[in-house]
This record gives sequence, C-alpha cells and structure tokens, in this order.
Amino acid sequence: MSQNFHALIPEIKSRIKEECVRETPQDNETLIGLPYPYVISGKGKQEALYYWDTYFINLGLLRMRMIDYARHNVENLIFLLRKFGYVPASNAREMLTHSQPPFLPWMVRDIYRATGEKEWLRRMLPDVVHEFKFWTSKPHTTPTGLYRYHPAKEGAADPATLAMAESGWIDSPRFTDPRSINAVDLNALLSRNARMIYDLQVEAEGRGDELLLQKSAAMKKMMDFCWNEDEGFYFDNNFEEKKLSSVKSLAGFMPLFVEMVDEKRAQLIQSHLKAFTAPGGFTLTDQPYDKTISIWNAPLIQAPYVYTTLKGLCDYDFMEDAADIGTNWLTMVQENYAATGELWAWYNAADRSVRHPDGVDNSPMLSLTAGVYAEVVDCLGLD
Repeated sequence: MSQNFHALIPEIKSRIKEECVRETPQDNETLIGLPYPYVISGKGKQEALYYWDTYFINLGLLRMRMIDYARHNVENLIFLLRKFGYVPASNAREMLTHSQPPFLPWMVRDIYRATGEKEWLRRMLPDVVHEFKFWTSKPHTTPTGLYRYHPAKEGAADPATLAMAESGWIDSPRFTDPRSINAVDLNALLSRNARMIYDLQVEAEGRGDELLLQKSAAMKKMMDFCWNEDEGFYFDNNFEEKKLSSVKSLAGFMPLFVEMVDEKRAQLIQSHLKAFTAPGGFTLTDQPYDKTISIWNAPLIQAPYVYTTLKGLCDYDFMEDAADIGTNWLTMVQENYAATGELWAWYNAADRSVRHPDGVDNSPMLSLTAGVYAEVVDCLGLD
C-alpha cells in the first residue's frame, strides 16, 4: 500500500517541471513581474504565483528535492512584500488589494531547514518580521486583542468580499464579512508565527526579540475568545456581536497544527473528528450549510486543510485517526488521477469524486494538491 502511494510522486514531479513552471520577468497587463521562475498552482488558475498556495506547493517541492524551485517561490514572495509592504494574494494585478493566510515564516523556515544557509535566513528575516507587523497592525486589529482578515486597500469588489478572499474561504458558510470575525485559523497561525520568528532569530543571530515570545503567549490566552467550553472546540468569534459562530469547520483543528493546546484540550478537539469523517477522508465543515454553491463547504475537501488537520493529529499522536483519514484521502486522489489524469482543486469526500453536488466546475490543481499529497505520504510514514 505505501509503495503504491509513493509510486505517483515521480510522475507528479515530472509534470510539475513540464506544466507548472513560469517566468514573468517584466510587468504586463495582468501580472506583476517577478525576478525568478515560479511554480503555479495548476492549470485551473491564471499564470500567477499565489501566496498561501505556495506554502503547500513548496512542501511537495522540498519533499521531491526541487529545492531551487521552492527557494525561488519564496524569494518572489519576498520581492512582492518589499514592493507593496505586504505579500499580496498573488502577483495578478486584480489580487493586489489583499493578502492571504500568513505562511511566509513557515516557508522561510522550511527553505532554511532544507539548505542550512544561515546567511540566506538572515537576509529574509527582516522581511518576515515586517510581514508579522503588517498582520498585527491596523486594519487587522480588533477590540479583543486578536486579529481579523481585512483588505489592505480598496478594490473593485466590496471590502467584505475582499476580506473573504484574503481568508481563502470564498463564499464560505463560516462568515459573510470576516472583518467582524476573529478567525480561528488566522489567530492560531499568528500566535505560532511570533514564536517561529523568535526561534529563527535565535538560529540566525544567537538571540531573538523577547517581545515576540510575549506576543505568542498572550495570543494563546486570548484564543479562549474562540473556545466553546460546552462544545470543547474552537469556533470563529464575532467580536462585534460578542458570540461564537455555530459553523463547525476544519479551521477549528488549526490549534493542533500550530501546537498551541495542551493534551486535554487536544483530546477534546480530536473527539470532533467523527463529525467530519467521510469516505474520502473528511469534509471542510461538519455538514452542508446554506451556501450550496460554495466550494468551502461539506461534502467537499480542499488539500490545504487536509494537510493542516492531519499534521495536527500526527503532532499530538492521534496516529490511528490520521492514518485512517489520510489513506482514504490519498486513495481518493489516486483513483481520480487514474480516471481523469489530473489532480484537482477539491474533492467530494462523500462520493469520492471531483463533482460538486450543485454542478460547480472543478479545476485541475496539479502543484497544490501534489504538494499536500507528497507531504501526507511522508507524514503518515508511507514512503
């Protein structure tokens, strides 16, 4: 079984090189030029480098020893950060108004782990710190002390739509206007980012900014704004209405991924897995909510939250759950690849297909889903 899962990876690697590497050295009508070649998410998206997609793409590139491709992806994101003051959602001109979930420190850490190049790390760190300040300053601040998704500047779409695009959960039942929400996934990430940046500073310079440690610790405590004691689970917090969301999503497992909870709370979170499990692994939400045309709703599953949820389960030694769910997802991906010749943006975990219940078109997403596929194989010890 494990050899069967691994057998797909060499073919994926070859296809990424042939189909998904792009060069845009100069600005054009639709794209901001980038200094290095980059890997696009897949043929279903325009020829752009996408911010949070790149974290998951890079997981696979590094696993497949395509280190220079991964490094160039990160250096292109840093280029955009220096140009705009934040990492935009992509280098597509229409997506410069907002960012995406802040995985930049994770990408820099992963490149450093793969190369051991301390001087490179030193060059990147000021930019990583700058991005953290962007996310923890206005307009992302809220009265709770936690943070929110909010566009960096005005665009053609209304601000609520841009904030939703920044979250990645477009048309999700989680929220209609993320600007009033302390999102679980965002705040869990930022808490870990503070500690991660400190650790990278110690690695590069021998000492780190103690304020980052204090920030991380404070955010862990403030995450109780998102904790439902009766449910034993994390929910998005509407700080304007002072109430928790009723939508249960895989974002609630993000505190496991960032390793910010104790064993008791981890077990409470783990107990909710049964609400999400499905023949194809698990679904993004525990049930289909009212937004039927959304691709961020049950019975669908997207690769990024497959990885973050499974990695969190592995880190807290819920290996049996991770193995059962992970192998079901890997098998579903493999079966659909054999049938269609593609890896896809999302999968229907209920019927193990690439079909939306309401007929919404799917898109090939080779590099993004390949990155998660390769990393899940490794996470579960199947290679």
